[in-house]
Amino acid sequence: MPLSEYEQRVLDQLEAQLASEDPVLGSRLASPAAPRRTRVALGVSGVVVGLSGLVLGLVVSLVWISLIAFLAMFAGAYFALTSPKTGRIGRDQEPLGKAKPHRPGLSERFQKRFDGTDGAF
Repeated sequence: MPLSEYEQRVLDQLEAQLASEDPVLGSRLASPAAPRRTRVALGVSGVVVGLSGLVLGLVVSLVWISLIAFLAMFAGAYFALTSPKTGRIGRDQEPLGKAKPHRPGLSERFQKRFDGTDGAF
């Protein structure tokens, strides 16, 4: 069911507002997810081909075929799990240049409460 004119206009306004308030998130959401699916599909097919080659190499008792097939499995998994831009595993990791602000861990929060420095007790 297509959107009405009013709904489409409201959606466009929300997209514009999101892009102006948080351009990084807006660009991430605006980019299509198809290359990611394609990358995962190619990686999974590489793992399947490598697995079948590994079994074939074990059946015919040729270790070098099994070794090449294992490397193909590893390369397929790596290709499916890494991001094409950063080369790092995971989707939502920040680039290397950006540092995240320090958030106190659980032990630090408990220590503050125990010491009474945060005013919680």
